[in-house]
Amino acid sequence: MTGSIRTATIDLLRMALRIAAGTLVYVTIIVLAGVLPPAAGLMLTFPALNGLAFFFSDDGKAAPMARTMFWMPVINGFLCALYIILFLAIGFVSSSALTGWLLLLLVAGFWYAWVSRKIVIGGIKPKHQLAYGIGATLVGIMLVKVASFWTAHPAEALPNEIAVAGWEHAGWIIEAISLSRFKIVLFALALSVFALSAAYLPISDATRGILGGLPIVPFGGLVSVAGDFAMGVQMRFEILRGMLSSVWLGPAVAIWFIYYVSRYYSVRNLIKPEWVNELVRFAAVAAGWIACFAVIIAVSTAISTLS
Repeated sequence: MTGSIRTATIDLLRMALRIAAGTLVYVTIIVLAGVLPPAAGLMLTFPALNGLAFFFSDDGKAAPMARTMFWMPVINGFLCALYIILFLAIGFVSSSALTGWLLLLLVAGFWYAWVSRKIVIGGIKPKHQLAYGIGATLVGIMLVKVASFWTAHPAEALPNEIAVAGWEHAGWIIEAISLSRFKIVLFALALSVFALSAAYLPISDATRGILGGLPIVPFGGLVSVAGDFAMGVQMRFEILRGMLSSVWLGPAVAIWFIYYVSRYYSVRNLIKPEWVNELVRFAAVAAGWIACFAVIIAVSTAISTLS
């Protein structure tokens, strides 16, 4: 009995450490994103949780999880765009903060209804995943071009105090973390939901893929802007309008990340000792994140230049 309690305690402590480490990774991502205000829309669907969901699962589950996870960036990205469009359309009619929270309930309801459909639960078959990624990319490029006619100069619309501070001192790092504390808490919550559900509930790989794409962070990030009483109403509109210019390509970035990581995890061989194996697994995810950052920087720069 004592041995089982000790084992359970060790497992919980290991789980807590992994969640804390995962949250620290997200904080690092937040800090790096703080110097890229024009990339705010692209960052809404950044695959931070997706990557950690793969890392926290066995390699054999990567491919089955990916089938449903491929849907998540498209669903989340579309609903983020819908939230922004509706807020820009009706936010001036009544209290913008109240509107922001009501819209959160609306998109959350849409999300649940969407992921409950059989087509999502069935996932994207491996033979269709490459075409799916190419299609999402092409559609995203087209929608970015359409959005550019509505959103003028998105790079100037976003607050850039952190970017101006640059790398001269460490104060901007603390500021970036402070401004994003709500999103950091939400990410820790989303990661906890995935980790605890995967460890203690008899959930399918399809459900794992959906939980690996929980939109708690992007939806929470949007409502934190729309309902920020410390920020002027006009500034909130400008920030969200700036996001709208690039949010359409964010899903494509996440889809290619999922494609790369799931393929690698599915074919790799185990390495001894175990800590080296885990280091290599994490390095693969980290490499994917770095590639995503490079693409996001290039895309946001192009959008800012062409706007």
